[in-house]
Amino acid sequence: MRNSNTNNWRSTALIAGAILTAGVVTTTSTTDVHADNSQNNAQVSNGQVTYDQVRATADQQLAQLQSANDSKEAQQATANEQSNAADLAQTNAQIDQLKASHAALEQEQAGAIAQAQASTTASIEAQTSAANAEYQQQINAQQQNEATQRAANDQQYAQAVSQAAENQQAVADINAQYQQALSDAANTQTSQAQAAANNYNSAVAKENDTYQGKLSAQKATNAENIKNAEASLASVTANANKPYEVATTNDVAVTGRVAKPQTDVKVPAYVTKYGIHLEVRGYNGAIPVSDYTYPEFANTYYGEYPDSAVITNKAAESTPHDISEMPLDFQPGLLSYDAKNDHSEKVSADGLTADQVQVLRALALSWENGFRNNVFKNYREFYNVVNKNDGFVNVAPVDLVSTDFTDNIANQVVANRTKYNVDNNSHTVKDSGMPTEATYSSIINNATQNLKKNLTSEFNGKTVYTDVNENLTTMQAGTPTLLNYAINLYNSMQGMYYGELVNPTHIGGHAVNLLRAGIRTVGIGFQKLTDEMTAKNGSGVSDRKNPSYAVTFDHVGFNIDHDANLTKEVQNRNVWGTSTVDAQLNTIKTAQYHVNKVPGTKTVTPTATDVQKATASEQQKLADVKAQAQQSLDALASAHQASLNKLEQQYNDAKAQVKANYDVAVTKAASVRDAALKATGVVDLQAYKAQLDSAYQNLVKADQVAAQKLAADRDAKITNIKKAENAKLDAKINELVPSVDPQIKQLQDQHQAVIAHGDAVLAELKAENKAAYNKLAEQFNVQLAAIQRREDAKRANEVRLANNTVVLPSAVKVANDGNVDTVAFPTASNPLQAETTGRVQTVSAPSIVKTATQTPIAVAPVVTTVNHAAENTVKSNESSAPVVTQTAAVAATTNNGTQTSVASTADNKATKADNSEKSVVKADTVAKKQTPAKKSESSQKVDQSSMSIVALAATALLGTLGITYSSKKRHN
Repeated sequence: MRNSNTNNWRSTALIAGAILTAGVVTTTSTTDVHADNSQNNAQVSNGQVTYDQVRATADQQLAQLQSANDSKEAQQATANEQSNAADLAQTNAQIDQLKASHAALEQEQAGAIAQAQASTTASIEAQTSAANAEYQQQINAQQQNEATQRAANDQQYAQAVSQAAENQQAVADINAQYQQALSDAANTQTSQAQAAANNYNSAVAKENDTYQGKLSAQKATNAENIKNAEASLASVTANANKPYEVATTNDVAVTGRVAKPQTDVKVPAYVTKYGIHLEVRGYNGAIPVSDYTYPEFANTYYGEYPDSAVITNKAAESTPHDISEMPLDFQPGLLSYDAKNDHSEKVSADGLTADQVQVLRALALSWENGFRNNVFKNYREFYNVVNKNDGFVNVAPVDLVSTDFTDNIANQVVANRTKYNVDNNSHTVKDSGMPTEATYSSIINNATQNLKKNLTSEFNGKTVYTDVNENLTTMQAGTPTLLNYAINLYNSMQGMYYGELVNPTHIGGHAVNLLRAGIRTVGIGFQKLTDEMTAKNGSGVSDRKNPSYAVTFDHVGFNIDHDANLTKEVQNRNVWGTSTVDAQLNTIKTAQYHVNKVPGTKTVTPTATDVQKATASEQQKLADVKAQAQQSLDALASAHQASLNKLEQQYNDAKAQVKANYDVAVTKAASVRDAALKATGVVDLQAYKAQLDSAYQNLVKADQVAAQKLAADRDAKITNIKKAENAKLDAKINELVPSVDPQIKQLQDQHQAVIAHGDAVLAELKAENKAAYNKLAEQFNVQLAAIQRREDAKRANEVRLANNTVVLPSAVKVANDGNVDTVAFPTASNPLQAETTGRVQTVSAPSIVKTATQTPIAVAPVVTTVNHAAENTVKSNESSAPVVTQTAAVAATTNNGTQTSVASTADNKATKADNSEKSVVKADTVAKKQTPAKKSESSQKVDQSSMSIVALAATALLGTLGITYSSKKRHN
């Protein structure tokens, strides 16, 4: 737009209103014309005092009941202790009496008991003596048998000694012959062993000579083979190191011309007058862009100006000649246009073709992504302010996409705007004269309802926020070419985004909408404006000979529970459609940079790696020859060792045979000797003596085992005698003096029963007291829940503005409004009376009387009103009062990024950059009680001047509800 008079982009809209309700003061607020914010302020309840009173009453009465219960239980415990002590004393007295009677009877029967004990002792001693005598007889018989055996052995050995003396000479001759046979066998063994050793040594010497001859011959062969392999490797290596020529293809990068945005646009008269620099004041010169808020720069925004002298610095570099020279990264700064050097395709009088629209969509998408990424990278504080409540502080945004999905949304938006004659100064909202179902938010909701439903189900228990907003600007061209439209749109977006980013007081609504990290797609629509629209005052269209367009940017996305990781995972899913601008963007990118292949030759000097590859085969051959040489030597050594092992085995076999021959000769000599001695009848006296002694020792060992058995039998017999006699004695004494132990045990068991009975009574009392306490607490909980529901219903129509509460009119009539339900708890008994009821009484053991049933302390009657409207669903109604929103400045610094409920209508009064569809989908909703701090008496007073303003605002609102814009602007 060239009309600089429409350049006031900070116009505001005022919504003033007051709702006359009991004790509630309302105030007015301004709306943000840059962004459609339908964010409701927090509400404050004035009826909270009822809840606090009931809560205090509950705490007091429950504490009184607990105290009374503790007293009853303490009294019962004391009664139990007293009863237990009395019963214990009585039981001990009875036991002492029994023991005394028993002792007296023992004294009376002392003589009879002594006589019985003496008789028992005499009987045990007599029977024990008899058992010992029997055992001794058995031992004496064993000893006599051993003496008889020993005498017989001595007699037999004496006879053998006498016979041996008679045959002494014959035995000497036999032994001499045996010794000669042993000597002959030893001599034969020595002769045979020497012969075997000589044979072995001779064979080993011969094998060693044979091995050395074969080894020398093999080494000579190996040396010749290695020499030949090394010579072949040297020849191949020399050839591999020679330089050579090869054909090649070189990559030549071709960089196309890309226009550079102007960062120092100078209008001499303006600079002279104000001395400004075209950097953003207030941000330390960090963003070198034009001060977009001044109307003197209006003509330069769109690259349309009377002559090239208006922009004197870097104009040529900032003037693209074709679409392929348009920048894609969207750095801050404007482009200029030169109709004489425009080589782009023409745009007919009927307007843009579908293909031309896709080219502009591709460029606009790239510029929106360029703005988001540049702000995140270089001006992070702006990005973080917008996303401070969304979980994306210092988290890079995901690039937006333009797909068949978003094209359908954009096309439907354009169709509806055209149908309902919406001009370029109005958003696609109901206040622009279209029905709700035709608004951009309704179109998006219909397109995303299945996706939103699936996400809500998938993230059950988490909050799924819907990010939806619309930006609007105007595109025109003095020359009907695609390039002129593109430059006009580029400069318009520069003002719409960078211009609003650096507003003196706040971030503008357009920039806020685009910087939201939750959005993932953008539907870019081009609505051709009618002559009637362009002719309106404030349309901003200066060249009406060519078609002009309202360009809509409808952004869509979801934020998963303000969790950046979950949100980005959903954004990267394949659920957003197929891109429809890749071909157009790739065409521009290829023109701006591509690589050509150029053929040629070059001399290559082989590298060490090349030489290594070329000689690898020969190196392997040399290694194989060396390995084979070593293998041949190893084979000779192995065969030589095998021959030596075989000779050694033969030598060992020969030695074993010599030893076997010697053993046979010795065995034969012993056999001849034994046969000759046997023929003479001679006995080996030493062996015979050992045989007799062994027989005697076996007899002694058997007798010792038998003696141990006899002793054990005797001891067992004596033990049984004592046991039987003592049992008779115990029976006699018990007959004379009966035992009192059973009676004592019975008394002790009775006392334990008394203790157990008291414990059971106390436990039952505690259980009853606990049940009474829980019942009273539950009554209070029911009462408090009813009050809570009433307060929640009341707060549903309230919003908080500054220090005041605004009560909005309900869209439907509140059912049962004013009806009061009285909830009264049972009347409390006198606490003193309750404490004295059912006193614990101490009675004689074993009976214990438990306390009377606990009387609960009931709460005092409390009357509360139940707001039945809280149970009703309030439906939207076109007659509802508009939602009061904050100013753009406040939104940028306080509530910017806050998502509103899905129930919030998207059709509240349109502001100039619409983002009303920030909705919330919750799978689980839990109402939590919040207890606000008590207001001070002074804070509840109403300032008289404020009341005057409220009265005026109320009068205006009761008459008509309307929205007034101070002026139109070109970015909406």
